[in-house]
Amino acid sequence: MSQIKLVTMDLDGTLLNDKKQISSRTREVLSEAARRGVHIVPATGRIFKAIPDFIRNIEGVRYAICCNGATIYDALEDKIIYKNHIPKETVLTLIRALAKCSCTRDIYRNGQGYMESKFYNHLEDFDIKGQQKDLILRTRQEIEDLEAYVEENSDGIEKVSAFFGDLEERKRVMKELDSMGIASVSSALFNNIEITQMGCDKGDGITQLAKYLSIPMEETMACGDAANDTYMIQAAGFGVVMENGMDELKEMADFVTKSNEEDGVAYAIERFVLN
Repeated sequence: MSQIKLVTMDLDGTLLNDKKQISSRTREVLSEAARRGVHIVPATGRIFKAIPDFIRNIEGVRYAICCNGATIYDALEDKIIYKNHIPKETVLTLIRALAKCSCTRDIYRNGQGYMESKFYNHLEDFDIKGQQKDLILRTRQEIEDLEAYVEENSDGIEKVSAFFGDLEERKRVMKELDSMGIASVSSALFNNIEITQMGCDKGDGITQLAKYLSIPMEETMACGDAANDTYMIQAAGFGVVMENGMDELKEMADFVTKSNEEDGVAYAIERFVLN
């Protein structure tokens, strides 16, 4: 096995425990890897500002793969080093399709979320509560008409997303959107759909970042648990899937680590990077 120089990791269900925190042990392992020159990189469906401060503030955490690979951000120099955003007409087609469904609709654009008031103020109607609701309220700006907003502000759209109260409808809509063949359709949570530019995913994200840093792919590790981590696990030189992850991901993993409640990312880094 090659020496690992770049480790990317999903957040929800992977690095973060069920309370959306990390333990002191995980923090120390990430810090030690960074001290040894390993790039520690969050790879998430979130925008950069939605990555918790306690991760962004770890010394050595410089880069972040955001919005499932749509944007790669360099926090040290405060600049975007790669972007793969969705064209206006594709966005409009997607949000019009979602308008026919019983779900929320929102977009991420240039590092900010935008959601219509009729959803923003009624998240409970879609069974969105607790930490998930708090995160949405913190990261979305309330607007009146999403379609009109996109008509006037079509540059820099990183992701379209939707939350469903009816999980069977979510499954059906996910298949329908995927069959349209105009965008990459995935999910990070049991009740959401995340849509990015065709060919935009975390696998492309880790590939582009490794290229930017002149790191061979065989010297990369990726950790994940959910559908939107699939291409990242496949692309990395060493793919790690959480014990709590999807069975389909476990089948393609190089290693199945402990769960997100048991410091699974730290365990994998200790075993395959620090040793």
